[in-house]
Amino acid sequence: MKKKIRIFGIVTFLTLSIAIFIVQCKKDNSTNYVKVYGIVKLADSTIADGAIVILSKAANAADVVAKTITDATGNYSIIGIQEGSYFLSSIYEPSNNNNLKSAGTVKLTGPEQQITVSGDTKADFVINSMAPTGTAIIDIKDGWVYDSIHSTIEFQFPFDGVNALFTGHFTHTGLDVLHFDEANSANTQISAWADIASVETGAPSNPCQHGRDGITGCIVSTLKVLKDKADTVNNYCSNGSVITNWPNETRIPFDLWGTGLSTTTYSKQHSIIGKTGVATLKITSVTIYGTGYEAKADFSFAGVAKSVNLYFNYLEGYSKDGTDSKSNPINTKYVSLYGFFKFAALADYGIISGHIGNNDVTVNISVQLYKITPK
Repeated sequence: MKKKIRIFGIVTFLTLSIAIFIVQCKKDNSTNYVKVYGIVKLADSTIADGAIVILSKAANAADVVAKTITDATGNYSIIGIQEGSYFLSSIYEPSNNNNLKSAGTVKLTGPEQQITVSGDTKADFVINSMAPTGTAIIDIKDGWVYDSIHSTIEFQFPFDGVNALFTGHFTHTGLDVLHFDEANSANTQISAWADIASVETGAPSNPCQHGRDGITGCIVSTLKVLKDKADTVNNYCSNGSVITNWPNETRIPFDLWGTGLSTTTYSKQHSIIGKTGVATLKITSVTIYGTGYEAKADFSFAGVAKSVNLYFNYLEGYSKDGTDSKSNPINTKYVSLYGFFKFAALADYGIISGHIGNNDVTVNISVQLYKITPK
């Protein structure tokens, strides 16, 4: 009798296990895994290649199900998604780095949309601007000071076209005009410059060593800086002796903008001919773009002037109380502008370099400013 009960129990257990397995299989088979796909564009119908697409179960990109990046045609595809209700959002930044880690990166986002996924679902997305809401006005004529020590103008390009980025910066830079109007972008005016001979890439040129940097380095020659042959070293201790005829580094005032009335802070090395040793950037128009601004600017160097698109953000910074050299109480406010632009070195400026090739050069600009007021 016990044997029969035991056998009955085993049979019952097996029967229930098989039934559960069958029910589970039916449940799995009844779940549809489908695809969400589409194209992402900017509000002006420009393809948003490299945009980040986020699919989430909750609003404000919470409880993320999947992330992907649009291809060169602006298309994306997310596979293996269960049918149901989701939220779709997208982020785009013009440099297409897709990491969005840089402070002040100009970003575009669109209004998040709720979608119902039933079968393969096409969901296109349009990214719009998010206008800044501040009212700050920053003008160097109103006591704001350009902090040249902590500001940077850097450049980068893929070395030999396919390798890691080659980078450098300029140590002699300045602003001649800066009027930034956060609320009324059309009022913003900026004129800036960088001394090409102040380039630093980690390979200095000494009297007996031919490096990349400095007035005798190969970079300034590549960038078409013209030098006074009578005042420039062309031989580098080839006979073992020390060359004493080092370039004249005495700086002389120079009318950078050619108006005859320029109050520019730029001074050029005596050895450099004319304006060839400086690159200038002068903004011609500014419009709100995403979380920041898009500026059209005249970029001039190597004897050529072209229009470029500069994307930048305003960062409010902070203020700090302290005392001046006479122990008087003061308050110092700090703000910054951060952005970038690209240019085609060979196609637009005729820069011939085997290392740059046909690649774009990206210029990253970080402008630090401060203003001191008595308390």
